[in-house]
Amino acid sequence: MAWSDLPIDLLCCISSHLSIVDLVRLSVVFTSWNFTLTNYALLGFQCRPSPWLLLSNDDEEASDTLTFHELTIEREEVVVSFQRSFSSIGSHTYGRRCFGSKDGWLVTLDKIDLQPCLFNPVSKAEISLPSLLTLIDPQYAPDGSIRITCNDIFWDIRTDDFRDIYFHKFIVSSNDSTGTIVVIYGITKELALARLQDMTWVLGPQLSPYSPKDEEQFEDVCYHEENQRFFAITNFSMVLSFDLNGQNVELICPNMPNPYFHTSSFYRMYYISFLSETLLKIERVIDGTYDSYNTTMAIFVFKFVPSVVPSSSSDSQWIPVNELEEYSFFVGYNQTFSLHHTVATEIKPNCIYFADHSRNMLPGYVDCDVGLFDIYNDRIQYFLLPNPWISWPPSIWFTPSLS
Repeated sequence: MAWSDLPIDLLCCISSHLSIVDLVRLSVVFTSWNFTLTNYALLGFQCRPSPWLLLSNDDEEASDTLTFHELTIEREEVVVSFQRSFSSIGSHTYGRRCFGSKDGWLVTLDKIDLQPCLFNPVSKAEISLPSLLTLIDPQYAPDGSIRITCNDIFWDIRTDDFRDIYFHKFIVSSNDSTGTIVVIYGITKELALARLQDMTWVLGPQLSPYSPKDEEQFEDVCYHEENQRFFAITNFSMVLSFDLNGQNVELICPNMPNPYFHTSSFYRMYYISFLSETLLKIERVIDGTYDSYNTTMAIFVFKFVPSVVPSSSSDSQWIPVNELEEYSFFVGYNQTFSLHHTVATEIKPNCIYFADHSRNMLPGYVDCDVGLFDIYNDRIQYFLLPNPWISWPPSIWFTPSLS
């Protein structure tokens, strides 16, 4: 049998070992293999996952191009190298900020209608989500600003800034019609959920039954596919678990002392994920002093050890770890995810890759903070110079996919 006559199912198997770039190259080898990426997706082709870094363009959000950078390893150092661009996608991205990613899909959000969408830049597929206006029911101040009431205090936020101040992160269970999306939103970082086919958002679990601390806020959420539940972590390491409807809430870990919470010089960002069946907490320490560039100074990883007493969480604890079973994790405004270095050959194992992410990020105040933390060597490598990054929006991690 000639190479050009290989059956589609065999080509599909081959494609799972190729990167998205190699798959494009495959399409020009023979005329019979000359499919577009969209057709490859329809035929069930899959590509090998590889981490790309989405950086802003000179035109910021007024662009019809998404610019990604691949990672490669040179002399045991990870470098940002090849540039990949998806152009002529203005109807999907123009005027919209990319907040997160899930298996090749981006969550985008406009400023005016607050209409989030799931968008795959490879296949050009898009799924609309309910407007976030159904969640907040905005009131307006005399000057046209959006007025938010929080703890009996009025916050007037300019319309141009509202999206970027008020919405922090999106987490998706799956990229199909059965999926659920969680948003971390508000001055106090609350949770809301929506099914992809819903018309409105519903409020998620509340902290009030579990914590008396007014300053406690949700920082990150992850989805555990095996038991089909979300796990949310706060800035005091409290963890709640809930189902796809935001119900059946379970306290996994109570809040714990955080002696660094009120430190003026440094602050912490928290991420949550799973390694096999082990719950992990990733703690990112950022230098927030006045003359700094909000640079990541250290990262710590902890595994959760449940209480030995059934149905009790009082004796649960977080134990430091320095081994990630050859996986590396990717954190930032994107959905936290992990990759194994034998699958994504361009990454270093046992590392935490971080992208821009700080407490308050607005156009004109973005500090470039992109790099990796090598757990084995207790060492940070920055990919881009830690200088103010004038463009907007912040960078995020992304894995291209045909799904």
